[in-house]
Amino acid sequence: MAAKPVGWGMIGTRGWSDMILGPAVNAARGARLNAVLSSSEAGAERFCASHGVARGYTDIRAFLADDAIDVVWIASPNHLHKEQAIAALKAGKHVLCEKPMAMNQAECRAMIRAAGKVGRLLTIGYNSRHHPRLKTFREQWQRGRFGAPVHMHCQFRYRYPHVPDDWWRLDDATSGCWVLGDIGTHFIDLLRWFNGEAETVHAHLSNKAYGRSADTAFLTIGFANGAVGTISASTAVTTGGGIELLGSEGCCRIEGGFVGLPGSVTTVRKGGEARTAPLAGHDTYKAQVESVTRVVARGEPLAVSAEDGLANVRVIEKARGW
Repeated sequence: MAAKPVGWGMIGTRGWSDMILGPAVNAARGARLNAVLSSSEAGAERFCASHGVARGYTDIRAFLADDAIDVVWIASPNHLHKEQAIAALKAGKHVLCEKPMAMNQAECRAMIRAAGKVGRLLTIGYNSRHHPRLKTFREQWQRGRFGAPVHMHCQFRYRYPHVPDDWWRLDDATSGCWVLGDIGTHFIDLLRWFNGEAETVHAHLSNKAYGRSADTAFLTIGFANGAVGTISASTAVTTGGGIELLGSEGCCRIEGGFVGLPGSVTTVRKGGEARTAPLAGHDTYKAQVESVTRVVARGEPLAVSAEDGLANVRVIEKARGW
């Protein structure tokens, strides 16, 4: 007899939830999307119809009382993460919270305490950790295939096609800094995953394109392993992106890879010639759901801890200056 699927509930019905996250749960092995929480009845009905979800809610108490939900995926605006995560944990649910974990370190710590009190899983949505090739590059970087780690650079630029004036991401009070909470947080996690804890953080932020919350950022981060990490991120211009690993004995340039995008990989060993190979796309969101599902069902180790989320927000706070 096949094992009972782990039941998932989604908070959020628009944007990424509709396009990426809902389909990821439906495609994942061992998981089933059983319910959704929306801010409107129309949103709940539309999402349920689009993704074959049995129940749609607009009241969080009714949503969290649904016994078919084992894991809650929080994909709401950043300023709601703490309140919703703590409510879900107190209701006995495991929680996958979208990045960034919360608005500040104090909120992150409150979430961690709540998870500890009830003995439930709390993990954060850094899906790039579930890319098999990135896992391989991390192992190579850490075991010295490119020599001693010197510099790791992450770059991604994506101009939003439509930015409404009342969009929550444009307000620091609800986003906690647009470009850092949207793109920069992913690369902060990758840099920490490869290099360990951040020791120093310097940043330049700009809002020249939209005049609201920062839409462009450049960060320099010093790590405990001696490497320097840099991040170039923007939600205002479109040029694509990639990841560079620069060691004392060689380097690796990854075009794409970020959140599972396809691209190419170019490697150069000291004294050798550059070699380029294609990099296949990978559904890192589906892989993330399957990983969390295995943790819940089988007790496998977490790929991303709540402490990783806290450490990420610590870097964000240093970068934004508040």
